[in-house]
Amino acid sequence: MLELKNIRKTYQLGGQETIALENINLSFNRNQFVSILGQSGSGKTTLLNIIGGLDQYTSGDLLVEGTSTKTFKDKDWDSYRNTTIGFVFQSYNLISHLSVLENVKMALSLTGVSTKEAEKRALTALDEVGLSEHAKKRPNQLSGGQMQRVAIARALVNNPKILLADEPTGALDSKTSIQIMELIKRISHDRLVIMVTHNPELAEQYSDRIIRVADGSILEDTVPVNVLNDSTEKFTKSKTSMSFFTAIKSSMKNLLTKKTRTALVTLAGSIGIISIGLVLALSNGMKSYIDDLQKETLSGIPLTISQTSAGNFDSMTESPDKNNTNQSSNEITIKEPITTHQNIYNEDILGNGETFIDFLEREAKGKYSNLTYDTGYQMNVLTKNTNGDIQQVKKEAADPSNPASMFSMGSLFAKLPANGENILSQYEVIASENKAFTYPTNQNELILFVNYDNTLNKDISKALGLSSEETQDAQQLLGKEFRMIDNDSFYEKSPVGNFFINQVIDERMYDNGLEAKIVAIMRPKDATATLISASLGYTEQLETKMLAKEKDSDIIKFMKEHPKTNALSPSNDEIDEDTHKSIMQTLGGDTSPTNISIYPSTFDEREAITKVIGDYNRQIAKKFGKNSDDYTKYMIQYTDMAEMMTGMMTTMLDTITVILTAFAAISLIVSSVMIGILTYVSVVERTKEIGIMRALGARKKDITRIFNAEAGLIGLISGIVGVMITMLLTIPINSIVSKLIDMDGFNASLKPEYGLALILLSVILTLVAGFIPSKGAAKKDPVEALRTE
Repeated sequence: MLELKNIRKTYQLGGQETIALENINLSFNRNQFVSILGQSGSGKTTLLNIIGGLDQYTSGDLLVEGTSTKTFKDKDWDSYRNTTIGFVFQSYNLISHLSVLENVKMALSLTGVSTKEAEKRALTALDEVGLSEHAKKRPNQLSGGQMQRVAIARALVNNPKILLADEPTGALDSKTSIQIMELIKRISHDRLVIMVTHNPELAEQYSDRIIRVADGSILEDTVPVNVLNDSTEKFTKSKTSMSFFTAIKSSMKNLLTKKTRTALVTLAGSIGIISIGLVLALSNGMKSYIDDLQKETLSGIPLTISQTSAGNFDSMTESPDKNNTNQSSNEITIKEPITTHQNIYNEDILGNGETFIDFLEREAKGKYSNLTYDTGYQMNVLTKNTNGDIQQVKKEAADPSNPASMFSMGSLFAKLPANGENILSQYEVIASENKAFTYPTNQNELILFVNYDNTLNKDISKALGLSSEETQDAQQLLGKEFRMIDNDSFYEKSPVGNFFINQVIDERMYDNGLEAKIVAIMRPKDATATLISASLGYTEQLETKMLAKEKDSDIIKFMKEHPKTNALSPSNDEIDEDTHKSIMQTLGGDTSPTNISIYPSTFDEREAITKVIGDYNRQIAKKFGKNSDDYTKYMIQYTDMAEMMTGMMTTMLDTITVILTAFAAISLIVSSVMIGILTYVSVVERTKEIGIMRALGARKKDITRIFNAEAGLIGLISGIVGVMITMLLTIPINSIVSKLIDMDGFNASLKPEYGLALILLSVILTLVAGFIPSKGAAKKDPVEALRTE
């Protein structure tokens, strides 16, 4: 069944050829006990390794069942060792971290036998050698003779046709040696047994045939076989394969034998995951905080549509083109100037009898809590200061030497939204005339707005006629009166036809004004509130009352009769249409909106309102064409300050997150390299195990799979531990952030998908890190690996 023809084996050592075997011609039959005798270095073990497929001959041929092995590939030799050969080694070569049963089952794990069947056959093999009761023990719990019996059971479990024993009694006492030899002799009754030994007594006593080897040649063969007597059977190549589950199980058991090191490696490997996880958790917490801030606070900021907006805003913010080929030349490129866009919302552009305002009020109905139209009207306001003197509320009342005090009256007064929902969501009452605060709806009610820290700018305080004392009782400011003066009382016509401010501001003018007083003082709930940028808020009813007076005032009539004349200019300067409209709006003669403020009912409705504006623009595009000048002229542009603010914060946060993640990734890479090094150390430590598995028929890819599984398991455990520690660390982090930075509602948390991604990343990186050591393990020479201690 086995024939060696002219086998020659040489080694290259230091550039010189060393002959290990020369002109070996042997044939073996079944059911035979053959002993190969020889001194150390005679070549007997090399001969055994060539017969077992662990080592390859240099020339000649090895025939198995009449089949030449000259064309055998690695996978064929693996199959040959697994199905045809059973090895028994002098040093037992049992894997220490596996039980006796698992050691015996290992050969079966390479043939695809089911776990249940493998366990049954392994127990049967152990029973044959008298060790079934020790199946659950580890090898180090057995005696030398028992370990050799386990090795024999492992060699027999696959029912090989050939059993190769290399000095099977070399490490045993004489009594145990006899027991082992009796067992091997019994095995030879139904299969070929080839034993290498230097003990001639044992060979003479138990062998059917003795072959003596010296200096790589056959000296004597007591029963030479010239013609194989059973050559009718042919060698059949089969495929060996270790399942991925078996590889994982083997790797897990190895890791569990080194619990402390595995724990330290896992912890070290998780540091990078923890770093990235914390960055992502903090980023997620900040984004959630910004979203909540947007919903709770910034949702009160209106969408605004101004009469004039930046037409090509992008050109103001775009970065220089780094790829501009003209940069180094002398050519100068002429760019379009920054233009402004005039929003036209009072004309029937679509030709359906409906203006944009009509369209907005119809389509966005129910989606907003307030829809405010600012006409640009600036009221003429008088008040009495703390000395009782009447003063006009305007910028001259501030300190002219302070540039910061040069504000317009428009920054002092602002119209309150009709519905107080948005105001009350962003501001809180710190003083009120009534114990139960009621949002102003009467024409004579004003609200004074102070800063988040209960401060009021000194210049503003002076302009409003308030006390200049450093601190004031809020209750004392309640009831402060202001008088709104109509145009006919405030402006006087000169003999030449133009108008100027009445030089006589007295008690009569003051008393004839429309009275309004401060009924409440409010401050922002937090520093981000920006709904009201002025200091005094007045009601829509007050503005309506004043506009009713202004429309028939003398100065308005003059402006209507002289559309090209500036009534407020001493020389009656000529003005264009836009300037005329602006003056009319300021004086209250033109009530067309200069600004539309839309307060969404909820944060989600904000998007719905922007969609309404988008729908209008799409109708404009459909009528005039998207690329037409008319579309550019008639489209509506809006400003969403809430979106701009959160967009900038989100962009900045994303940038910081990327930078921090990059730094955190360094620790992850370092951890991966360390795991790669430890995988290499594991390969070195398990070199003999690699040799054992190769001897049992494991393929190179099976060895690679085992160490990849080990690296992958470390990565998986590191990832899980890292994610769990990250989740635990977010608890104190949230508490610290809330207390130290005063960010109520901040909740750093790792999204589940991020956690899974980090675990997957950890596995991938450790697999990559362990790839080279794993490949190195697969390439190890099984003969050299078996010699490693």
